[in-house]
Amino acid sequence: MARILIANDDCDLLELCRSFLEDEGHLVDIVANGEEAVARLRTWMPDLVVMDWVMPEMDGGTAVEKLRAHPATASMPVLMMSGSDDGEARSLAAGADSFLRKPFRGAELVNCVADLLRSTSGIARPTTAV
Repeated sequence: MARILIANDDCDLLELCRSFLEDEGHLVDIVANGEEAVARLRTWMPDLVVMDWVMPEMDGGTAVEKLRAHPATASMPVLMMSGSDDGEARSLAAGADSFLRKPFRGAELVNCVADLLRSTSGIARPTTAV
């Protein structure tokens, strides 16, 4: 079981992602934009962040850059999702560890999260919030 923070402004997709990941036994928290994600990291330190690129207040790219700039969250794995043609290149350039193109199936999300958690399981991360 991992602690996962999902940031997405599409309420239906947010709830669907939460459901897929909770069905896999993960503890999931959700926020509606990048600004809320960065703020949430001050009080709750997840094992992984799933972030949409296009969101109001603060987009996913900016949120990931902020996350990477802070020592407590610099190595936190991030799965970025986007439906844009250049989404993968932009996401990886912003500092995301992995990318999921929208639209996607629930199994794709679950597999991406599992792969990312498996590949980063040896990385020591702080247990206290930023």
